[in-house]
Amino acid sequence: MAVGLRWHYDVNGAEPIIRDMRVYNVGALSKGTAMCQAACTTEEAAGCATVAAGNVLSNIIGVLQEDLTAAECLSVVATGVDKYAKLIINPGAVWLAKYSTHADDDEVTTTTTAKILTQTMVADHERGWAYITDSGSSAGGFGNLFQIGATGTTATITAATSYDDNMKATLAGVDTFIVLPAPYTADVVGGSVSLSAATGIASMQLAGYQTTAAGGDAVILENYISSTRRSIEPLVCAKHSGENYSNEDPDFWGDVHFSDHLLGCTGQTRVID
Repeated sequence: MAVGLRWHYDVNGAEPIIRDMRVYNVGALSKGTAMCQAACTTEEAAGCATVAAGNVLSNIIGVLQEDLTAAECLSVVATGVDKYAKLIINPGAVWLAKYSTHADDDEVTTTTTAKILTQTMVADHERGWAYITDSGSSAGGFGNLFQIGATGTTATITAATSYDDNMKATLAGVDTFIVLPAPYTADVVGGSVSLSAATGIASMQLAGYQTTAAGGDAVILENYISSTRRSIEPLVCAKHSGENYSNEDPDFWGDVHFSDHLLGCTGQTRVID
């Protein structure tokens, strides 16, 4: 089962605020799904928490705290059938989210050097992180991890040169990679972190930077690594960069904050009509 968004902390020091909210969805929902108030273009959307579009993430209400069957999601306003579920609604919530390494969320390198990845990408990745995901090739650079020290062009990502010594050569056109955004950065107004595009984990896991600026109104506050050999650790250049982790096959996590929370009072366009 896909790992959803997990409560981590609140930037204001608040405890989780849990509310029973009306929900509406056609189909089952999983714990850890980001929920929003959609535009009130249909009677069913009005006054209900619905699944947030992963590449938008506007008017966030909160994150679902229980699994729901399809029948438990299907409110029908005309007949007064309201379905409820528990959501954490803190506007200052920070959610621990796993980065997706699914094929829908990664890029393919066009170079054969461990220290440089080349693919059309969004510019300005410095202090972000690049990781070579499992492309199915045992001869490639799977497991390489480095902090990005330079982006010469929008197509070139270079490892921080003092911490780039222990990686394997990559296979051009074969090895796939993800880019973890640097904390507190954004390419577009409101943030530029989207959730996964992969079916089954959409609205539940993070997508790294890709060929165009992500449209999600969210920012990353910290990035982490974990595996069966290590507890979750914040990524630090001097400790983690320039190494190959294929023997650990680690997971990567990000602290994500939704910039456009419905209760955040930050001047966003409201959906109330």
